[in-house]
Amino acid sequence: MKVMYTCDNNYVWLMGISTISLFENNKHVKELTVYLLGEKISSDNKEKLKAIGQEYNRKIEVIDVPKLDIPPSLVSSRWPLSAFTRLFSGVILPKEIDRILYLDCDTIVTGDISQLENIEFDGNVAMGVKDCISGTYKRNVGLDYNSPYINAGVILFDLESLRKIDINPMIENYMKNYMKLINYADQDILNGMFKDKIGTLNPKFDLMTIDLVYSQREIIKLRRPSNFYTEKELEEAKNKPVIIHYTTNMRVIRPWFSNTDHPLAGEFQKYMKLSVWKEKKLNEMVFDSKEDKMIGLVMKLPRNIAHWILGIIHAELKPRYIKMRAGKV
Repeated sequence: MKVMYTCDNNYVWLMGISTISLFENNKHVKELTVYLLGEKISSDNKEKLKAIGQEYNRKIEVIDVPKLDIPPSLVSSRWPLSAFTRLFSGVILPKEIDRILYLDCDTIVTGDISQLENIEFDGNVAMGVKDCISGTYKRNVGLDYNSPYINAGVILFDLESLRKIDINPMIENYMKNYMKLINYADQDILNGMFKDKIGTLNPKFDLMTIDLVYSQREIIKLRRPSNFYTEKELEEAKNKPVIIHYTTNMRVIRPWFSNTDHPLAGEFQKYMKLSVWKEKKLNEMVFDSKEDKMIGLVMKLPRNIAHWILGIIHAELKPRYIKMRAGKV
């Protein structure tokens, strides 16, 4: 099994902790290699990652991301280039790798990932877990109302298929039409470009914060997703997740902040204690943006009313505002 992360030097410690959880819970997997497509990773951090691999008799290979022929439309101050590295993984990774599991650094692996080795792509380039995105927003980025839309934090890539695609003109063509409508960076680009070649996985492979904090019915109110999971599917994933993804979700505080209130913060802390970063001083999370303050005010209302208002804002008003701002109305 081959696993890939991407990050710069600032996030290596999170990636390292995620890797420890991966190795701890997959000791039965005969072959397990981790690739980090890194940007400016220090020698010290490379040594730390090497030591983690050696402790578990595994290999962590750090690949310094080469100068890529990145389409000019992706070069902006809005998003770092590291956000798009995974789209070029077919070019960067060794040619003999035919499939790879991409993981965000803010994940903790709690189960058996070898289940993903035998999943058929059925013509799909990428497979992932459905994110709770409204049909209104999907239309903004070139999808049909009920098209699958996956979260980009856990992706199973068919590298053989990806290498057959001339990715640069594909990105340029997509950005020409949708650049001003994108809100979720490479996640929108991935879903938009490969809209007919996106497959879906069981939610246990990418259990997001919103899935833990809210019931399926509450998620429907909060995000109004089209083509989402059933209550049973989400409950089963919550009971036995394989990969926990500590996504941002309104005012939930993630585990690498000292004042965390994430329901599964303990899972992150368990693996942090096994790492060389166990003594790392954690900062306090402060919600000080206008959006954070607005959400805080709305959430003081009765729960049902708050969820209804936030759902209207996030799923309907925001995508319409983005469209209007882009001059597409």
